[in-house]
Amino acid sequence: MLIMYIMSMSMDIGLTDARSALGDLAARAEYGGETVYLTRHGRRAAAVVSAGTAELLEQVEDLLDTTAVAEVQAKLAAGTEGRRRLVSAPPSQTAR
Repeated sequence: MLIMYIMSMSMDIGLTDARSALGDLAARAEYGGETVYLTRHGRRAAAVVSAGTAELLEQVEDLLDTTAVAEVQAKLAAGTEGRRRLVSAPPSQTAR
């Protein structure tokens, strides 16, 4: 039952077709809560989601970043994490 619900809440559409249906696709995301995947050559390239969904994803990403920073700070304070030397790119790749 849950799988059927999830499947009904998303659709795939090629980029060419999406261009002419953008208003409808945005309405599906905004009012219907659907995720619309835009495909290029049969592969998912992007997604149209409601602004609320995008904002929620950004909040989750911020929380994950905050948690990661707190973990590193705790390791530094405990002495279990130290500085690491970064390897720089060869001069041929940086002088462009």
